[in-house]
Amino acid sequence: MADSAASWRSRGPSTSSSSAPSGGASTWGHGGVFSSSATRRGGEAGQTRGAKQSAKRLKPAATSKILTGPLQTFEALQEAHAHLIGPHPKWATDPKSTLQSYWNVVYGIGGKINFAHEEGHVEGRREKSVRAKICVDQDQDLHAYGDGASKKIAERSACLAALVLLQETGLFTSKQQAAKEAQKQARAQAKAAAPEEQVTLSNGHVLKAERAREFMEFYCKEFKFAKPEVAISSAVRKEGKKAGGSAWKAQLIVGGQAMGETLANNKKAATSAAYMEAVKDIEASDPPLWERFDRTYKPGAPIGSAPHVYVRLSDDLDDDFRDISDSAKQSLLYSKRPQAHEVAVGGGNAQTDRRKPFGARPASEAELTEKSKQLKQRLDEYQIDERVKTLRQQRQSLPVQQKASDVLVKIAMNQVTIVMAATGSGKTTQIPQMLFDDFILQDQGAKCNIFCTQPRRIAAISVAQRVAKERGERLGQSVGYQVRFDHKLPEPNGSITFCTTGVFLRRLQSALDDTSEASNTFLDSLTHIVVDEVHERDVETDLLLVVIKRLLEERGRLGKKEIKLILMSATIDPTLFTNYFQGPPPLLKPAPVVEVPGRSFPVDKNYMDDYIPRLQKLGLGHRDGGWVWQEKNVRDYLDRELRQGGGFVKPADDANGGENADAIDDLELPYPLIALMIADVLVRSQDGHVLVFMPGWDEIKAVNQILQDTYSRPLMGVNFNDRSKVEIHILHSSIPVAEQQAVFDPPADPSTRRVILATNIAETSVTIPDVVYVIDSGRVKEKRFDPERHLSSLVSAWVGTSNLNQRAGRAGRHRPGEYYGVLSRARYDRLNVNQTVEMHRTDLSNTVMHIKALAIPGMEVEDVLDAAIEPPSSERVAAAMSKLFMVGALNQSKQLTALGTVLLQLPVDAPMGKMCLYGAFFRCLDPTLSLAAIMTSRDPFMAPIQLKAEANAAKDRWCPPDFRSDPLTILNAYNKWWSLQSSGEYQRANRFCSENFLSRVTLLQIQQVKEHLFESLEKTGILDLTLGQERNTSGQRWRGSRLSSTQPELNGNSASSTLLTGLIALGSTPNFAIKRNERTLMTDQDKACFIHPSSVCHSKFTKDNKTQEDQFVSERELFAFSEKVRNVSNVTGSGGGGGAMTYLRGVTRLNVLTYMLFGANQVRMGDGGIRCDDWLPVKGHFDILDDIDRLKTVLDACMLRVMEGCIHRKRRSPRHAASSRNHDEDEEDERAPSPGVEYGDRSELHLVPQEIEEFERLTAGVVHVLDRFVDETMGPSRNTTRPPSPSGYGSAISSLDYAGAGRYSAAGSQYNSRAPSPRGWGPAAVSSDWRRGN
Repeated sequence: MADSAASWRSRGPSTSSSSAPSGGASTWGHGGVFSSSATRRGGEAGQTRGAKQSAKRLKPAATSKILTGPLQTFEALQEAHAHLIGPHPKWATDPKSTLQSYWNVVYGIGGKINFAHEEGHVEGRREKSVRAKICVDQDQDLHAYGDGASKKIAERSACLAALVLLQETGLFTSKQQAAKEAQKQARAQAKAAAPEEQVTLSNGHVLKAERAREFMEFYCKEFKFAKPEVAISSAVRKEGKKAGGSAWKAQLIVGGQAMGETLANNKKAATSAAYMEAVKDIEASDPPLWERFDRTYKPGAPIGSAPHVYVRLSDDLDDDFRDISDSAKQSLLYSKRPQAHEVAVGGGNAQTDRRKPFGARPASEAELTEKSKQLKQRLDEYQIDERVKTLRQQRQSLPVQQKASDVLVKIAMNQVTIVMAATGSGKTTQIPQMLFDDFILQDQGAKCNIFCTQPRRIAAISVAQRVAKERGERLGQSVGYQVRFDHKLPEPNGSITFCTTGVFLRRLQSALDDTSEASNTFLDSLTHIVVDEVHERDVETDLLLVVIKRLLEERGRLGKKEIKLILMSATIDPTLFTNYFQGPPPLLKPAPVVEVPGRSFPVDKNYMDDYIPRLQKLGLGHRDGGWVWQEKNVRDYLDRELRQGGGFVKPADDANGGENADAIDDLELPYPLIALMIADVLVRSQDGHVLVFMPGWDEIKAVNQILQDTYSRPLMGVNFNDRSKVEIHILHSSIPVAEQQAVFDPPADPSTRRVILATNIAETSVTIPDVVYVIDSGRVKEKRFDPERHLSSLVSAWVGTSNLNQRAGRAGRHRPGEYYGVLSRARYDRLNVNQTVEMHRTDLSNTVMHIKALAIPGMEVEDVLDAAIEPPSSERVAAAMSKLFMVGALNQSKQLTALGTVLLQLPVDAPMGKMCLYGAFFRCLDPTLSLAAIMTSRDPFMAPIQLKAEANAAKDRWCPPDFRSDPLTILNAYNKWWSLQSSGEYQRANRFCSENFLSRVTLLQIQQVKEHLFESLEKTGILDLTLGQERNTSGQRWRGSRLSSTQPELNGNSASSTLLTGLIALGSTPNFAIKRNERTLMTDQDKACFIHPSSVCHSKFTKDNKTQEDQFVSERELFAFSEKVRNVSNVTGSGGGGGAMTYLRGVTRLNVLTYMLFGANQVRMGDGGIRCDDWLPVKGHFDILDDIDRLKTVLDACMLRVMEGCIHRKRRSPRHAASSRNHDEDEEDERAPSPGVEYGDRSELHLVPQEIEEFERLTAGVVHVLDRFVDETMGPSRNTTRPPSPSGYGSAISSLDYAGAGRYSAAGSQYNSRAPSPRGWGPAAVSSDWRRGN
């Protein structure tokens, strides 16, 4: 027996690696399951024998042998280790192949599992058994065995036992990971050691294989050859040192001719060499061809274009196109179009509607003196007011108050001051007040106006509220705030305004751009700019610093009053900012640094190495939370962070993440573990709230669902649904401000504990009362933008250690606290200090527009961005410029167009802003604003895993049957919900959300964004123009009544689904794709991408929902999409980044005409058809394509003219406006061009009534041809939202009459420009009506 055991443990030659285990098992240890060398029987002599000798010695004797227990059958193993086997179904069905796969990874391919067998009776059992033994791991000396009625069954059991052993010891994951990493390093070393494949062309250019493939694709396209074929065969080398050796021969077959024949050691190298040799031969014989390719096509850029689409029009419809464009070209509107080289000049008119924080005129010295006295009196009363005594004492106890004199002196003596104030010092609330009170005490309070920027809306609002409360004032007296879509501005002359960085940048831009006296008052009245949390370094903060630096230098050069700049942060790099703001004397002196200690209480920091062992020792049962340890995402996370010391995290490549981007982590967060940690904190303590930092909304939702599912996911007996004991709050930017503010109010019952699930919105500036415990995922959701591929990815990235320290500091603001990081100490040691600055990882198009509008003298966009504290790459700047050019915000001279100038006044990005403007012009306003809000918000449709089929069916019910579109699907559901919500039927509205799997919070957010968009659009004056405000319509004006987005006069075409898809195309620019086959699509940057499974355009929705549209679809389907993402969902647990597919979200199917008129930027004739934006060929009859092209050109030019007119619209004095009500004829005499004025006169750039009427007819005509095209291709009277008869071009023309006094007279009403008309309208009506009035 001893000899038998010894020989079983022996190692012999293996067919795989020398270190691979050869098989066998010993008696079971490790809790009765596994064993090691701890229980050896006999000496070590047998350990040098081979596996075959071992097996031979273990043949059963003639007499039955007693086998040591316990019996380990396959069924017994499954029952005993169900928690380990359950997550791996393949283990139960085919354990041998799974173990063999592990063997191949760890010990190399070719290794075979060797079993040692013995036969006998297991102790205490009568039936005979066969036992198979395996050496599982030679390094650890781990063995496993299995029992069965036959060798085959026993081997199957042994393999399962081996897998269980590997999983329980952590070797199954760690060894494979280590082996893969070693193999990767070996390949990298081999690649580094091997010479890179390349050849030198005759012009000296070094050619690599990838570039050679691009040239051959170009070459085949150029000469209309099929793609090159690669012929590979085995060969024998005939010369050289390796003569006689085997090799692979490769050559390219192009147009039936062979070229580029080469030999190499492997097929891959031979193929690459063949490409390079072929290109070398072609370049030698035709150098100009190579030069043209190299000059035209950037490395990595797609060669060629997408598959073509075909457009067909009836003769009648083609006539309509021709008549509309011909008549428009004869119009005054078209003749006054801006020329390509002209720059839009705002002249201040576009900005004058903005609210001026300090009034419309500068205050007199007497007024300032009186206001200063009032402020002094208010401060004196505050100092003795017993109602705020406690608040005064709290303020005085803050550490920053002990440094007050030092802070004030440094700021008074220097133009730029850096304040490094630790967490809890009170810098955010106290330093602005110190500065203000110092001026008040000097009787200069009315001359002190402070703007304090915050990176987030919630911080700006909550800090303003706190400061006003500390001063014993109501918000809006001397303290106020201004954020996007909301404001409570303070009284002018002597104030503190807290605002978001973007709002202040726009305010500063308006002041710099406007030469009016009011704007100069803003800059001259501004005394201090406080930039708080400057370390966060978002794009707007970096741009703001560039502008401020230039502003301070310019004002110093001109001898103007000095504006003080204070930069504040707890984790700032003072050297970086000191060097940045150091200018040539005497303009800017080196900025001094004031350090302020914090008053934070000690925080006990715990990482997974510290608290996981304690939690595991609790031995929780399933009903107490023990189920958490069986969850796969928990086990995977623990394995990586603890057993692998943080493991391997995919580094962010510079293209997709930016320079020095933070590491991306695709591994799913352990949501059950985080929920258990929350419960553990509540159970172990009696009071204090818990703040949980999560990356984003999806992660917050995942944890929240676990907490509230107390029945199937119990956690230590804590009932999270009992709001008298525990309240759950969510802090996220999408939550309404009022709901966010609730977390700052004390709970109704002092004994109620709170759990706050938050993003990094709660990381800085805000202090949530009574937070004692912080649980931190250590991650943040970041938008990464690849400028080469226009690829936007929302990734989960690790934050920097400075961010972790900020988050930990939240626990020690009121008393000693505890911090729990969901990461190992090894992971912490590998993190960067700071996150990647936003300017290095996001789309810069809006930033470029703002820079253009600032028009900093002597500086182009590239110069301004290069002047940033850490400039972005030139590729990012070029990508942003290209996008703005496609939208039409920049012209060929890279100057801001009239459209770009108007877009700056809208709080959305350029394509979405353009969509809103066109929605107003095409009298389709309300649905367009809804769509803009929808496309800038998350999808309100939810899809719970257990109810996915039902959720998909509910979503599909709201999809328009003839226009499959994600935005239109959401629009239909939103409209129904809002009809209930707005009428006060809240219960029905909530039930509607539940029945249709809709998020009520997201729908409310969409409504809020829509309202703010309407307010912003109204301020631009666009709606005045659409309603005929520039003319006196029937003696009445809208100015006395409140406008609404639902007014019929603004929504004459809102029922046109075709028009809505065109507007979606506008807002999606440049995101378009064409279908290549059943599954894949192609964009101008991607040869293969896929529609996201959540889209109603995905095949799972469309395969069983074939509509009439599908019968008339062209050869290739076109789509617009909102974003292109890769590995966007971390909640699904799709780990790893290799081979990630590119998905399209927010998809809308387009017809080719809609794309050409609204989606395409440049349409050029060539290649037997039209080429859109140099990637999408459109073919058809030449005359038809020419007519479409001409209409698009006319439409774009007239749109620019209207935008220009909006900027230059004449503003009249109140006296003139009043008198004009009684003198309409005089107004017309002033505005209408005289008959002798030639078209093309651009001396007056405001729009006259004739131009507005011409524009009305043009937009109506475009809607008509869009709808009629769909009727022709899909059949009339379809089941759509459009009315049976087109409210189109003929309607407008037949019902409108230019009355000669700036009025429209219509058949329906005084404002009705879209009255119904017979369908028998023809081209003649267009021509005659266009010419009337010309």
